[in-house]
Amino acid sequence: MYLRTFFAIVLVCFLAFSCRTGEPDEQTAAKLTEQGWESFTLGGYQAALRKFLEAIRANPEYVDAYNGTGWTYAKLNNLDSSKIQFTTGLNKDPNNLEIKAGLSFVYNAQKDYDFSNDLALQVADSDSNWSFRRDTTITVDDLRLLIAENYFAIGNYSASLAQVKILNPGFDADVTTAEGQAALAHEIERLRT
Repeated sequence: MYLRTFFAIVLVCFLAFSCRTGEPDEQTAAKLTEQGWESFTLGGYQAALRKFLEAIRANPEYVDAYNGTGWTYAKLNNLDSSKIQFTTGLNKDPNNLEIKAGLSFVYNAQKDYDFSNDLALQVADSDSNWSFRRDTTITVDDLRLLIAENYFAIGNYSASLAQVKILNPGFDADVTTAEGQAALAHEIERLRT
């Protein structure tokens, strides 16, 4: 009788443990993601990528791991993988501004200027003080400049000028002329550097 009870308890514990290990582990994913961000901020992008991918395996619903893989793949110039990771994260959290910002840079690099602007404008319009929390040198001003570049690339010089004037209110140019467009291009380049 005691032996049967003992085996029943062992079996229940085994089944409970087995079932629990198959569930997404948010605590592990959060820890791995934070380790990934630590490597990312130090420029260790391969190490960061490994941690973010481990976090996704631990919990495929942990959005910040997709954010991390997206930014890391972008830093490694693997834009297609970056776009996949950002898109997956955005599908899980459609209001994530960091993912939208990262994806806007990727779309710009792939010369998909309309999608880039759509996302960058969503971030800039949602939070006029936005900055990337893992690299605070990337701010809403970088998104405004990106929007200006995108508009310039598609030939919408007046919209490009409007974004540049947000960054430099003292700048003006007649963008209906070749000279004005050249001046705008020069100002965009100056702001970039």
